[in-house]
Amino acid sequence: MTERGEGIRERAPVVTPAAGPIRRDGRGDPFFDGAAEDRLVVRCCASCERWFAPDATGCPGCGTDDLSWAEASGEAVLISWAVAHSRTGETAPLALVELAEGPWMYTRLEAVEAPREGLPLRARFVHPDEGESYPVFEERDR
Repeated sequence: MTERGEGIRERAPVVTPAAGPIRRDGRGDPFFDGAAEDRLVVRCCASCERWFAPDATGCPGCGTDDLSWAEASGEAVLISWAVAHSRTGETAPLALVELAEGPWMYTRLEAVEAPREGLPLRARFVHPDEGESYPVFEERDR
């Protein structure tokens, strides 16, 4: 496991339905393939065994830019959250979560009535009619 916050990148993926269907760009195919199979797949450094968010491009620990993809447990804790409001009045609760393996990841919350720092979460997968499947996080005890 990594130290708290290690592995977060400038452009961690934010998933929100208000932005329209999610489309692949080729860089995160294993992430979306995993989501389509109800698996959370993130980046991992085989050399030093550090885990990173899906959009990571290199390991700051050992310097390699050859990260592999690995299945994470899907368990996380809530670090921070906010509610995004669209012009149409729709809302999307967005969150920064720390995966059990260590990296932080931006995502969306679902079915969380009282968000609080440290709230145990688990990944659940959304399979829209259009666009890619993606993870959202909900309270672990549900």
